Amino acid sequence: MMMLKENKYRKLFMKVAFILSAMLIHFSCSKTSGGSSGDDSNHIPLDINDATLPVIVIDKPIANQVFVNGDNIIIQGKVTDNSLYRGTIKIINDLNNFVLFNQPYEIHGQPAFNFDVQYKTSVAAISNYTVIVEFEDHGLNITTQTVKVKVNP
Repeated sequence: MMMLKENKYRKLFMKVAFILSAMLIHFSCSKTSGGSSGDDSNHIPLDINDATLPVIVIDKPIANQVFVNGDNIIIQGKVTDNSLYRGTIKIINDLNNFVLFNQPYEIHGQPAFNFDVQYKTSVAAISNYTVIVEFEDHGLNITTQTVKVKVNP
């Protein structure tokens, strides 16, 4: 008798766990950012047949560009793909690998995305930074582009 009750609760627990897992997966992929209204109509699930890498073009800053304390590092460009998913734009201090700036994006299913962000510099000594632009598509293909810049006091 006790064994039948235990099996009944185990089956109930498994059903509840399955439903909660499915809900978690659904809601974790339905978020959008980067100016979106939260509409989930552009959501596209994982595409295992997608072998096309996103293409990133960084217009600004240019390689080895020099800034001075208080300048804005403007990061502009465009990423294209058959099914974009998400990305990040970061600025890293090369001396200590400290993340100075981190802008994440979720852009489900768009074929192109223009990015335009800025970071105000503040340094007391000459600093070398790496701008990292990384985007992923729904096939889990990831492309990363980097640009090195310098900031003088």
